[in-house]
Amino acid sequence: MQAVRDSWYLMLRGLRESLRQPGIEIGNIFIPMFFFAITVGAISGIAAKAFGVSNYVGFQMPVAILQGVAGSAGSGGMGMVTDIERGYFDKLLLTPAPRISLVIGRLAADGVRVMIIAVLLLIAGLITGSGMASGPGGALLLILMAGLFGLAYSGIGLAIALKTGSAQAAQMSFLIFFPLLFLSPAFAPKSVFSGWLRFLATINPVTYLLEGMRDLVLNGWDPASLAAAFGAILGIAAVTLTASVLALRSRTA
Repeated sequence: MQAVRDSWYLMLRGLRESLRQPGIEIGNIFIPMFFFAITVGAISGIAAKAFGVSNYVGFQMPVAILQGVAGSAGSGGMGMVTDIERGYFDKLLLTPAPRISLVIGRLAADGVRVMIIAVLLLIAGLITGSGMASGPGGALLLILMAGLFGLAYSGIGLAIALKTGSAQAAQMSFLIFFPLLFLSPAFAPKSVFSGWLRFLATINPVTYLLEGMRDLVLNGWDPASLAAAFGAILGIAAVTLTASVLALRSRTA
């Protein structure tokens, strides 16, 4: 119970950091909205004929949400680097707080932060005509999926920050997401892929997360698609949380 309580307080501290630097979060919202508008404007007119997608706004909205999630999820790593550089991390190690709460608190703050961003991007998508085939319940699940993915993905930046203590290295966590996104059916259905690109999209966990979120928007409730999406989140979380814990042990050894 102490770990849960301490993680809660550290999560609140992480969220307060965002309130003190609103400019960073504005950027995390503006960039995916910009790419969302550009992509929809450039491709929506030919999407139906090219690859059979009549609602390209709804097709692209989950992509914008995942971009926003990946951008904001790096904040935890940067915050950890700041704590290390200022000596606050060493002070936390002297407290009775379980060391695992230092990781969980940061990750939880990122999860809450990205859910707020997901809500804003979802509203933007609905205003521009994306629709939500699964209704209000699907919208809530979409936001939850974004938060869980944000929590899982932020473990990359946190592990790098704990291992290196470098702000430049921690920023790399955001860049890692772009190959994963572009090797998924982000801009066209996987059915039109061929050869090596189809293979890479098939083994890419972001593909299953994106398709699960996309089904909620375009098609409604699909248990198999949602199970695959949550399986992808759990797989990513298993890797990133393990890396974060190992990096924490390495720093505190």
